[in-house]
Amino acid sequence: MDFWEQIKTPGISLKCSQLYLAQYRYCSPILLATGDGIKSPSIVGDVYIHPSAKMHPTAKIGPNVSVSANVRVGAGVRLLNCIILDDVEIQANAVVMNSIVGWKSSLGRWSRVQAEGDYNAKLGITILGEAVTVEDEVVVTNCIVLPNKILNDSVQEEIIL
Repeated sequence: MDFWEQIKTPGISLKCSQLYLAQYRYCSPILLATGDGIKSPSIVGDVYIHPSAKMHPTAKIGPNVSVSANVRVGAGVRLLNCIILDDVEIQANAVVMNSIVGWKSSLGRWSRVQAEGDYNAKLGITILGEAVTVEDEVVVTNCIVLPNKILNDSVQEEIIL
């Protein structure tokens, strides 16, 4: 009675998250976030935000976003089609799109973590491992970044060991 998805690449986890969020819309809509952009962030589509997450009211979140515990999202941040794991800090005006951001990572002001969103391609989404720091104004596109790295230059289509 439930759905099934074969996981061939890490990017499929974003698709699975999207499927679960869509299922929540029908089975448990109380789990999905709502927001008006005045006292809480503007929410578009299916979005889950853990109750302990701190979201600036000028952020725009969704569609297909899952935000885990103790995440801090700054002013003007844009999140779409992504998974943000525990204890992540996303500073002002950063963008995360078609990506998974690992535990305890930090994204600087005006940084971008993005990908094309091809779930089946090797580098079709961007994945940041645990405790990755993306400095201010750095753009990370279609990359996999292993844990405990500091990115102070923009990178594209790389696996950073």
